[in-house]
Amino acid sequence: MKKLSALLIILAFPYLLIAQQVSCNCLDNLNETIVKTEINYAGFPTKVDEKTKSDYDNLITSLRAKAGNESNAKKCFYLIKDYIRFFKDKHFSLSYLNKNDYDNEKEDIDESYFKILKPDNSVEGIWTNPDSSITLGIKIFPDNEYKAIILKAKDEKLPKGLVYFKLKPHKKGYLLQQYNVLNSIDFYAQQRGGLLQLWNFSLFGRISPREMTASEKRELNTWKNNNNGLDFNQLDEETSYIKIPTFFNNDSKIEKLVATNDKAIRNSKYLIIDLRGNGGGNSGWSFLLPYVITNPIKQDAPLLRISKDNVQIKRSELESLVKNPLPEDAKKYYPDEYISTLKKIYEELPTAKSTFYEVPGLTIPIDSVLGNPSRVALITDELCGSSTEYFFQLMKQSKKTTRYGSNSVGMMDYEGPTSTTPLPCKELILMMPVSKSSWTDKNPIDEAGFSPDVKLKIPGKQWVEYIVKDLKKKG
Repeated sequence: MKKLSALLIILAFPYLLIAQQVSCNCLDNLNETIVKTEINYAGFPTKVDEKTKSDYDNLITSLRAKAGNESNAKKCFYLIKDYIRFFKDKHFSLSYLNKNDYDNEKEDIDESYFKILKPDNSVEGIWTNPDSSITLGIKIFPDNEYKAIILKAKDEKLPKGLVYFKLKPHKKGYLLQQYNVLNSIDFYAQQRGGLLQLWNFSLFGRISPREMTASEKRELNTWKNNNNGLDFNQLDEETSYIKIPTFFNNDSKIEKLVATNDKAIRNSKYLIIDLRGNGGGNSGWSFLLPYVITNPIKQDAPLLRISKDNVQIKRSELESLVKNPLPEDAKKYYPDEYISTLKKIYEELPTAKSTFYEVPGLTIPIDSVLGNPSRVALITDELCGSSTEYFFQLMKQSKKTTRYGSNSVGMMDYEGPTSTTPLPCKELILMMPVSKSSWTDKNPIDEAGFSPDVKLKIPGKQWVEYIVKDLKKKG
């Protein structure tokens, strides 16, 4: 199963308000990043070619000149970030993890400002999180930048006036910058009426000057108690609906949600799986497979870039499979022929001479095809990325599934890395894809995303109603 290994790793550290700078030799860290990128990054042979080589060399020269006298780790992060972003790969990332050093910006506030009625589509106003432990005032500032300012918080480490996050208008909604997250990847946010979704991290609801609708309040409540927005509804006698806004560290909760509602889903002719806003995570989508699978699902055969480091990583991943006996209940997933192929790969990798080496993906077996649900709708949008996109791509093989919505984020040309690339400064976390997808060379999707079977141009709040009618029209 595919995993989004690092996209959200930077969200886990505590909210502390004491800045503590870390010293590091920035030039050493930059040079190590460059060396490892050039020999290990799966995208390097394609992204640095005759057309881009001059720009690449000029960037390196400029960055090395700046790094020579830099010893502040946080400033070094911003410098190396410019190198990482040259490759325009959302799975290739650098983050700065130091719970005692982050952007600590404060604003003087007049709470009466946030109670002034704004246009319906304005993000300005007062917002709260699901358990009402944080109340924010969002206000526009120069350069069309919106700042979300703490008005009240139960956590004493979140003082009044702290800029909790910033928003800049973007074609996907907003670019999101959280105060305690330093990462080279672009993060996104979207406003949907009285709801503000920070990608697949969290959801806020507006409480002033306009309040949420009843349905918006219900959706906000699905994020309470770390439920991460998981929801199930029986829309009518024939149609089940399941919503999964994130796969990040959500597997056990998804498994429970599916198990609890299994009978209702199996008694429904139609199933709608709503993944809007889901930026990826782990492989929680596997619990949905019994309802959608109509034949064995062949997973992608990625191509590993051959280097000493990458071979060591891949052999380490394969070792337990090729050297240890499989449990009986795993043999249907790992047939003898597949294990034999992996053993051959394990032995051949150290002497492989090609630039890339294909590693066949596992075929997901099928025990039986469920009569119900007989038709499945998969909903994705422009915030769906990584493992969500991978599931979307797999569902192309399901004869009962139709994919609705808009194009996805676009971050599956190069696989999400499974391990970090060590740098001298331990606070700098480098995640580098070492394999590319089988389609990357001929049909890359990172710029445009995957395209659904049925593109929806109507407002998002009308999508489910439209899909229910469309499913029933198809019979």
